Amino acid sequence: MLLVPTGRGGSNRGGGTGLPLDFYYNTLMKTILCNQNPVTGLFSAGKDTDHAWVRDNVYAIMAVWGLSLSYKKHLDQMENWTRCYELEQSVVKTMRGLLSCMMKQVSKVEKFKLTLNKDDCLHAKYSSVTGNTVVGDHEWGHLQLDSTSLYLLMLGEMTSSGLQIVFTLDEVDFLQNLIFYVEQSYMIPDYGVWERGDKTNHGYPELNSSSVGMAKAALEALNELDLFGSNGGPRSVIHVSADYIYWCHLVLKSMLPRESFSKESDASLLSIISYPAFAVEDLELVTETKQSIISKLQGRYGLSRFLRDGHKTPIEDVSRLHYEPHELKCFEKIECEWPMFFCYLILDGLFHENENQVELYHGLLEECVIRDSDDIPILPELYAVPASKVEEEKRDPHSKKRIPMGRMPQMWGQSLYILAMLVRDGFLAPGELDPLNRRLITEPKPEGFVQVCVLTDSDIIQSKLASVGIHIQQLKDLELIQVRSVQTLQNIYSHLGKNERLGLTGRPSLEMGPLSTSKLYTLNGRTFAFTPSFMDQRAFYLASDLDYILDHFRTYLAFINKHWNNITGRPVVATVLRASLFDVEQTPQNLIQTLKKLKTGYIHGVRVQLGKLEDFINTSCITSLDFVFREDDSEDPQEKFLDLLESTADYNRHAPNLLLHQNVDYRYPKRYRIKKLAEIRGAVKRSRSIHYTDNSHNLLGQSLDDQDEVDASVLNHIRSMIQHDIFLYLILLIYSIVADDHSTVSYNRRGDNSLIRDKQVQDIIALLQHTDSIQDQADILHCLYMNKGIDFEFEHNGHHVTCRVLIEELYDRACKQKEWWCVRHCAGMLRMRNENIAQSLIAILAQQKQLTIGLPPAPREHVLTSPMPLDQLYNIIVAASGNDPTSVMLTQEILVFLMLFISTEPQLFAGMIRIRVGLIVQVMLGELKRTLQSTDEDATDHLLNLSPYEIKSLLHIILSGKEFGISEHSTKPAVGLDNMSKQEREMRIIRHEIKEASTKKLSVNLNWLDHPPDEDDDDLGKHGQWIRRRRLDGALNRVPVKFYGQICKNCIYLKCHGIKIAGYILYDSLTQEMTREEMKFALRVEEALNRVPFTEYRQLIVEACVIFTSIALGDARYTKNFIFYIHLVERNIFLYSRFHWDDIIVIEDIVSTANQIFLQDQRAFGGDASKCCANGAPCVSSAGICVHFYDSAPSGRFGTINYFLRALLKILHIDETSVCSIS
Repeated sequence: MLLVPTGRGGSNRGGGTGLPLDFYYNTLMKTILCNQNPVTGLFSAGKDTDHAWVRDNVYAIMAVWGLSLSYKKHLDQMENWTRCYELEQSVVKTMRGLLSCMMKQVSKVEKFKLTLNKDDCLHAKYSSVTGNTVVGDHEWGHLQLDSTSLYLLMLGEMTSSGLQIVFTLDEVDFLQNLIFYVEQSYMIPDYGVWERGDKTNHGYPELNSSSVGMAKAALEALNELDLFGSNGGPRSVIHVSADYIYWCHLVLKSMLPRESFSKESDASLLSIISYPAFAVEDLELVTETKQSIISKLQGRYGLSRFLRDGHKTPIEDVSRLHYEPHELKCFEKIECEWPMFFCYLILDGLFHENENQVELYHGLLEECVIRDSDDIPILPELYAVPASKVEEEKRDPHSKKRIPMGRMPQMWGQSLYILAMLVRDGFLAPGELDPLNRRLITEPKPEGFVQVCVLTDSDIIQSKLASVGIHIQQLKDLELIQVRSVQTLQNIYSHLGKNERLGLTGRPSLEMGPLSTSKLYTLNGRTFAFTPSFMDQRAFYLASDLDYILDHFRTYLAFINKHWNNITGRPVVATVLRASLFDVEQTPQNLIQTLKKLKTGYIHGVRVQLGKLEDFINTSCITSLDFVFREDDSEDPQEKFLDLLESTADYNRHAPNLLLHQNVDYRYPKRYRIKKLAEIRGAVKRSRSIHYTDNSHNLLGQSLDDQDEVDASVLNHIRSMIQHDIFLYLILLIYSIVADDHSTVSYNRRGDNSLIRDKQVQDIIALLQHTDSIQDQADILHCLYMNKGIDFEFEHNGHHVTCRVLIEELYDRACKQKEWWCVRHCAGMLRMRNENIAQSLIAILAQQKQLTIGLPPAPREHVLTSPMPLDQLYNIIVAASGNDPTSVMLTQEILVFLMLFISTEPQLFAGMIRIRVGLIVQVMLGELKRTLQSTDEDATDHLLNLSPYEIKSLLHIILSGKEFGISEHSTKPAVGLDNMSKQEREMRIIRHEIKEASTKKLSVNLNWLDHPPDEDDDDLGKHGQWIRRRRLDGALNRVPVKFYGQICKNCIYLKCHGIKIAGYILYDSLTQEMTREEMKFALRVEEALNRVPFTEYRQLIVEACVIFTSIALGDARYTKNFIFYIHLVERNIFLYSRFHWDDIIVIEDIVSTANQIFLQDQRAFGGDASKCCANGAPCVSSAGICVHFYDSAPSGRFGTINYFLRALLKILHIDETSVCSIS
């Protein structure tokens, strides 16, 4: 308890300690406000420096603001009026001082929002005397998004409390651009609260939960907030995209309770799970994070910042800023403790009315407070272990008395201390520190529903649906609301925050997500609704697949309903059924069924209301777009309004029909034309890089140089034949390249364009007039595009056209006819990009996964570990796909589907740390080939002929591990298929299999290594099941959930020098640098596993590691096959002692030995392997392991678990008969 000094004046007393309010005023003046610069209003870190940190200044002024609110409640004396005003103006002065410092760097804000480069960011500290920068751009870890976000958050809270901090519209525009600055924090690695990034302090930024959480809180706090208060208007309101708030929420939820890759926990997380940010809605996650922080970091004198924090410890080498990785373990158990975190926990208890927590941490805090001669409480920055007590403290943590060090007081902690005491003593109610009510974020939300309006542009669609009882409006019948494309909304928002005087260009051209398009908007007195981006047929061909649209529509409604939080009004979704989407004469049954479900009020578990758009005006969320009209704008408002809507007024692309078959005289005979077409035919197929390779060695081991040699040999062979047959020159079209990087795509790495002469090109053009086949037209346009580029101009059927125009027409035609192979190839030549692929990468990374594009090995396989802009990601996909347009488009499809699955069914990705798109495509091809027993080329054709929805379904089957291709149709054609062509029959079978498999349950637990199957499992004996399962898991990089932690335990407890996998050694020194739960350690293990070139062999390596670590650590789950396991347990001490190896443990030796024992048993019992490997006739399998061992179930007498256990005993030179017998 604080003691009241005698003679202290003031009549206002709190209910907690009885201390007068003036006591806190005096404390504030002597510890905080005495350091405020009278000119700039900034606080320097101490009297020995003029450096003023943004974060520290905001925290320092929070106590001043809190005390002013306390005085505002006690205005019964004139002195209180004066002090209240004085304190309020001190707050305004500091906040405006920080605003002035940042506005001096307005060019950095403009640059950073476009580049997201750490070298372009705002500075983290300024001079408290001049407000200028104090260190260079590269002399400090300036990128600290939590700092900027904290400023914005408190600006919102203070403005809501009645303070006027922002004075001009120029300042409003700057702050709007600060929103753009922090809204992508979910994908920006920064240096974090402690300004060091990775905890080794080598200057490597990393994604930090504290930064993401603070940014989320700032975005929510300022959304739709008028910075001029009651005196404002449309121009002074801050606008925030709800979709960016969602992305911050998604990333934060996936990261917690972890702080970053290098910090499994951090005390700074207290600031986002409680006051001041209140950024986490999930109460269970809040509790889990808080318990993790307390259990790992709390001490007698405060909380450590994070594990193995060497800052100001007595053994820290102060001559350098960074630590060597092996040093980090030296700081374990002697980390300095920061008492200010007790203040966070006190405030947390006060906000949640937890009196026990408040009293517990208040008692601990009072032990840390130092009092000066005037009895003023001073909170030291930190407490450190004395140098003479380091070894004793390591042996018995938290037992030694520590000494205060650092700033005394540190204004950040001192301010929180004063705030906590003001609330505890009753001078402030917790809600007064939170006028925006952020503390209520964990309160349960009432169940909502989504308003849905279905429209059409076709009279026929309207009448057809009306005939089955479904009444929808036409676009032309709308009177009160206009419906526009999402592109129009993006165009309007590009004007937000634009300010020529400050050199600010406004909002970057970023996609408006589903939460943004689920609102109504007003502009110039008119109301608008905007269609979702996934239904924009012009943007990407996924919108041309009705099955995909209907499936995605259901997921879309569920997403809106789940994440429509803290938004006034209900969501409204406007969809348009266009005549170009399907055959209007035959309305699809699945469309009718979906609309009928909407009428019932429930679809996909979501409550919906189907109605007219006008009926939803009074209940929907409505946002004003009148910010586009500026007072200093010389353009007429009406003209500007029309210009904003003009860019996307036309929904349908005009189809010129230039590729229609026409009988035009041709200078060569028909027989010659047929021959020329035959020579060109198949050009598209030959350009594909998507091929299934059954030999894993070839798949994973062939380098780019090898492929170059193949291309060169093909070219030389063709050149040698040209002198004998002039027609063969056309084949060279497939192997040519064009030098223009911007207008052409190269399919091969070498070529000779001089071989294609102008006359020959004209002959190819003339062929277009004599074919109406999509296949032939695609091959011809492919050849023209490859040799002359997409903007090549020529005459065709009396029209002056470009190659682009004809490809666009062919693309539209293929979309209507559902020729998906052609759609993908044309889209690739047109360089179409799905706007969602960048978000897909973010969604994957947000779940603590990594993504690879292309086939292994590197450099063909590109590993993506951080978010990136759309253009950069697209270029990586193009490079990884070998410039194959079809592969580029298929990769984009898969990325979009992965985002949908990881957002809605994250359990599908359990145990995966790296998702490899190239191997997923190979698995798809392998599944189709196995199902139909077809050739590699046919498997590729079948895959590319699948619709986007079917690709999505096949991907889900693979991720979920469901059985595929085992029904009768896989081997015996059904009745009615005999009259079809081979390709049609096989496509019908594949579609049937996909539909069947989608409705099946899992045959094996998704991550069966975490739940070993029972020995009597009916599915254990299915031929081919387990090798398929291992190939799938190996391609998906799936491991047991706690796999990486077990590997780390092995390195620590077994005292081995390391574990070797595929030539990569995980040395035991890694545990000196990393803790068991660090993501960095998991990535090192994954790096070793990814060097294994064969998917099924990789999975055996994983299984061997699981068995090895489980036995070594005493896990009984994998030893239940032993009858006398009790005997094994009794001898555990003996085994444990034998496991103390002073050598490198080679996991491949365990697998190889297990395979040898398996073959011995097979010979002895006449098993399947006695016909191949066990009989000296090796089967065709990878890594020299018998294919029957790959196909063995885990459990049972002949299961892999059994053989791995026996292999371990053999390697340890232990007679298995002396330990146990096998059942």
